[in-house]
Amino acid sequence: MLVFNSCTDSKKTDTSTTTVSGAETNSMHSKEIYRAIETGDVSKVEFLDDDIIDHEGSPDGDVKGKDNVKAMLADIHNHISNLKMETIADATSADGQYHFALIRMSGTTTDDKMGMPANTAMDHSSVDVVKVKDGKAVEHWGFYEMKSMPGNKMENKMKSDDKMKMDTTKK
Repeated sequence: MLVFNSCTDSKKTDTSTTTVSGAETNSMHSKEIYRAIETGDVSKVEFLDDDIIDHEGSPDGDVKGKDNVKAMLADIHNHISNLKMETIADATSADGQYHFALIRMSGTTTDDKMGMPANTAMDHSSVDVVKVKDGKAVEHWGFYEMKSMPGNKMENKMKSDDKMKMDTTKK
C-alpha cells in the first residue's frame, strides 16, 4: 500500500506501508496525465481539484472545472495519431506548491483542431507547470516554442503581426 503525503523524504515505515514524497507523487500524477492523453482514458485521473483552471486548454481561453479539463485532455487523443508523451525531466519546487515537467510530444495530426493542418508530423518539447494545493492540481500552464510546431496557426498569426509591425515602422 502507498501512502501519499507532502514530506520531502521517502522512507519505509514498516513492511506494509511506504511513504512517498510530494515530489514523487507529483511526478507520478504528471505521468498519469500524459498516459491519459495518449490513450484518451481519463477515468483514473482523480487528483485534479474540482475548480482546476487550465490556462493552456483552449485557444478561446481558460478551461475551468475538473470535468471540463478531463474532457479537454481526453479530446487531445482524438486529434493526434500515434501520440507519445515522454517525460524528459521533472521537479517540484522546494515549497511543494509547483510541479514542473519538460516533456516531448510526438505524433501526427488527424485534423486541424490542434492548430496544424491534418497529417502534420509533430515532435516538440514543452514545459508544463502545475500549481498544487492539498495534493490536488489547481492550475496548469504550458509553455512551448511556437516555431517547433509546423504550420501552427498561432505561429502564422505571430509572423503576420510581426510583419505588420515592421510595415508600420517603415512609414
